[in-house]
Amino acid sequence: MFRGLMGTRRDWILKEMVNNFLYLFTQYGLIPNFNAPVSLGRSQPPFLTSMILDTYRGIVERRNRKFHEKVFSQYLLGKGREWLKQAIDIAKEEYSLVWIDDQKAYNHHVDGYTLSRYGDRDVGYAHSSELESGWDFTSRFYNRCNYFLPIDLNTLLFKYERDFAHVAQLFNEPQEEANWLAKAESRKQEINNLLWNEKSGFFYDYGWFYKKQSEFLSLAGFVPLWAGLASYDQAKKMIKKLGKFESQYGLTITAKESLAKSINLSKIQQRYHPAIEEVIQPKQWDYPNIWSPLEYLTVIGLIRYGFVDDAKRIMTSSIKAHAALFRKYGTFFEKINAETGEPGIHFHYENQTGFGWTNGVFYRYIQILDRLAAEQEIYKQPKPQLPPFELAILH
Repeated sequence: MFRGLMGTRRDWILKEMVNNFLYLFTQYGLIPNFNAPVSLGRSQPPFLTSMILDTYRGIVERRNRKFHEKVFSQYLLGKGREWLKQAIDIAKEEYSLVWIDDQKAYNHHVDGYTLSRYGDRDVGYAHSSELESGWDFTSRFYNRCNYFLPIDLNTLLFKYERDFAHVAQLFNEPQEEANWLAKAESRKQEINNLLWNEKSGFFYDYGWFYKKQSEFLSLAGFVPLWAGLASYDQAKKMIKKLGKFESQYGLTITAKESLAKSINLSKIQQRYHPAIEEVIQPKQWDYPNIWSPLEYLTVIGLIRYGFVDDAKRIMTSSIKAHAALFRKYGTFFEKINAETGEPGIHFHYENQTGFGWTNGVFYRYIQILDRLAAEQEIYKQPKPQLPPFELAILH
């Protein structure tokens, strides 16, 4: 939803969204993953630094847009950098307290690892950890979310560290910049050691409890492209996995081949059947559902590494699918079914309508495709010789 507001006449709301997150952290010691008391034990996934920097770049630096002049007059007086500094300082506190979590108050820290896991500060068991991940629920974690070091979470934390370094550079703090770059490099090395599979050419979660890399294919494995963590050689191997997810309606959240195979329960005691069936049955963050947020991160990642034709094809498929549903039902849906193009399959609640992230991603795709069709530059110049490239469009 944050992304969908960018470039609109309501993008002043971006700063209000960030300030709300900053307030929540200051008040409660984390940014809950939805705004209700029951959620105070688990965090919003770490997108805060991206939101801060996009707000700063997208509004503070667009001073020629007259309708912002009154609302953001304080920025025109030079207070934008002050806001940026204060916001990033709070984000650093959130990073350290919630996600690095050496005291294990939030259950994100695992002894012996630089990488973090999803957790819960009140309970800390598998169910709440999976709720915190936002993938509630998925076969990706085998009902043991807290046993994994997830590729998406640790990529987002890598981006936090790189963003902190970038802001330190803006404020001419070379030692601070070097410290954060070193943290980012250390995390990147452990991600490559534990979560990258050279033979398969893809990023996977790592089961720290079992000391084994998962083989489950999910769109989370493409998030390193969005964050610019992957090398170009890795990206060229990763792109070969697109076919595992692509349908005529967009990208499925997981690969069909990774779903659990059926099990003959006839020789297993009846009392164990419900527990086994719960683990192996497809869940709502599984194939065949298409979820816009992870599809969007994948598309932006493809663009950052120069795979523009693939990104255009996926965006076009997605827009056509959601537009067809809107014409039929008069609304957008939180997820759609990649096998039928219809609203996504119900699970523990009915499919939600009018959904914010679907609207936001739909609009962002149109913005990007319009820019490509007009042959406007999408990359910042001069470009480095090899990807990842910085985008001239906010991403």
